[in-house]
Amino acid sequence: MRGIIMPQTAFSPIALARVGCWGHSAKIDCFLGGRHMPVSGQSNRGKFIAGVDGCKNGWVIVSETHDGYIAVDVVSDFQRVLDCKYDLVVIDIPIGLLEGGTRLADQEARRLLKRRACCVFTAPLRPMLTCTDYLAARQCRLGIEGKALTTQAWAIIPRIIEVDRLLTIESQSQVKEGHPEVSFAHMNSGDVLASSKHKIEGRRLRLSLLARHFPDVTLNVEKHSRIAEDVIDAYAMLWTAQRIRHNRALALPERAPSDARGLLMQIWA
Repeated sequence: MRGIIMPQTAFSPIALARVGCWGHSAKIDCFLGGRHMPVSGQSNRGKFIAGVDGCKNGWVIVSETHDGYIAVDVVSDFQRVLDCKYDLVVIDIPIGLLEGGTRLADQEARRLLKRRACCVFTAPLRPMLTCTDYLAARQCRLGIEGKALTTQAWAIIPRIIEVDRLLTIESQSQVKEGHPEVSFAHMNSGDVLASSKHKIEGRRLRLSLLARHFPDVTLNVEKHSRIAEDVIDAYAMLWTAQRIRHNRALALPERAPSDARGLLMQIWA
C-alpha cells in the first residue's frame, strides 16, 4: 500500500528492540524504557513518531524515539496504532474523501510523479464506503461521475473505512497522510524513482535512499521479508514524519481543503 515533541526519556536498546504496540487481546502494551507499560490509562505522549503502512495482517509500524531508536511492529488494526499514542503518525492511506470528483491532493501528487503517476490510486468517493461489494461500489462511482472503479482501488477501501471511522478533526494534528512514492521523490532530490518497488533495482534504490537516514533499514527489512515492501513504505512515512517534526515537510496542496466531515485532504512529504 501506498505526518510535536516533548522532553527526552532514556530508552534501553533491549527494550527498544520491541518498541511498538502488540497484543492478542483488547489490551495493548508498549515497551518503554525497559518497563512493560500498559497504554491504557497512561500517557506515552512525547515519546515517538511513526510511519505506518498497510500489510497483509494489519498495519506495519516503524517508530522512532527521540534517542533515535527504531523499531518495526505489526498490529492487527488501526485502533492499536492510535492506542500507542504516538506524537505524530504519517500513514499511507487517503484521509478525507470527496462526495464526487478527484481530490486535489491526488492530482498534485500525480503531477509531481509524472510518468509514475499511476502509483497514486484515486481515493474512493465517500458514498462508496457504504457499499458491501465491488460491483455495488463500481456502480456507485459510475452513477456519480461516470467512471469505473479498479479492483485495486476497491481492495484498499476496507482500510480506508477503518481509518476514516477513527479519525477526527482533532486527531489530524497527530495523524497525517503520506504517499511513499512522493516521499521517495523528495528523498531523491526531487527526482522521481523510475523503477517500480516491485523490481529488484527499485527495491535496491529505495533501500539506498532510506539507509542515508536509517542505517538499520536493510536489516529490519530482511527480518520482515514477507512484508518487505510494506516495511520499506513505512520507513518512507517515518522519514516524512521526521520532516514534519523539524518543519521541513512539504504538503500537497499547501492549503488543504476539508471534506464533509471536516478532515483535511493533504499529502505530506
